[in-house]
This record gives sequence, structure tokens and C-alpha cells, in this order.
Amino acid sequence: AKVLYHITGAITFVNGIPWVVEPIYLAQWGTMWIAMRCEKRDRRHFRRMRFPPFDDEEPPIDYGDNILDVDPLEAVQLELDEEEDAAVKDWLYDGKPLLGTKHINGSSYRKWRLNLDQMSCLHRLASQLLSDLTDKNYFHLFDLKSFFTAKALNMAIPGGPKFEPLYRDVDPAEEDWNEFNDINKIIIR
Repeated sequence: AKVLYHITGAITFVNGIPWVVEPIYLAQWGTMWIAMRCEKRDRRHFRRMRFPPFDDEEPPIDYGDNILDVDPLEAVQLELDEEEDAAVKDWLYDGKPLLGTKHINGSSYRKWRLNLDQMSCLHRLASQLLSDLTDKNYFHLFDLKSFFTAKALNMAIPGGPKFEPLYRDVDPAEEDWNEFNDINKIIIR
């Protein structure tokens, strides 16, 4: 990838697409989640900021003079176990993992084939990001199709909104009161 830095360090342009294998990507972010929680607890790499961060008399820090030549610190990575994570330990944190092996078709990462040990290890490492919920009905209050169905059937989802009926059984001229035009309802805006 080609990277272009602004001279002040204010913005960085990256001209490249990070091709990844989805289970590897999820495992990398899952391990980073755990590592950053440990880092937040231990505070080895990052320090808390003191406010105000700058004095009024202090000149702004120049990116080229102070930060550009500084070598980056060691990456924050989760220490993988020799036995449990043996299937992924050698390549999980590589820039292009498994490139040039029988598991990946090439640099496009379009097709991949991982063995069971690798997939189970990646799934365990990504477990922080994966949901335990497999029941689709758990999300019924956030499911648009459920709302459409409830409105079409003139039903109310428990805990959800109540809809004005699409089709009324009675003649609208005969109906002078219902729950939607009740004068006793107070609308506070």
C-alpha cells in the first residue's frame, strides 16, 4: 500500500485495500480487544492525559521535528499460548497472513481453505466479538420485517410500538372516537 503523510502529521492517506480472510480478521480484532482491555488495566504503553494538555505559552509541537524520526514502539499484541494457539501462533499477526501457502489462493484472498484446528482456534480468539445469541426472535423489537407484519395484521408487538390500523372495519364517517383522536390524551413536546 502506498502511504502519503501530510508534513504536519494532521492527515494520512493510504492508497490500498487490506484484503483479508474474514475469520482471521475477526480473530485479530478479538485478540486486540482483549489486549487493549489488559492495556487499559495495566497502563504500560499509554499514559492518562493531564488536562489542559498544552499551556497557552507553549508552542505547538512540530510533527517533522519531534515525531517523524521517532521509531514506533512495539505493537500491542496478545501473547498467544504455545499449545492452545499453536495452529495460528506463527502467522496471526502477519501483515498478509498465510500468503503463499496452500490455504490461500493468492494475494487477492478471494478463496481460502483453513483446516479445523485453525478455524476452531480463530473462532475461540474472536469469541469476544461474536454474539452468543442464535435466536432471531431475540431481536424482534429491532426487526423491520416484524414491524411491517405487525402493522399489516393490526397487531402490537409486546414492548413495541402500536400502529394505526391500515384498514378499518367500520365506516370512517361513523367513527367519532378512537384511541388516536382521544381528546384526553396530552401531547407534550
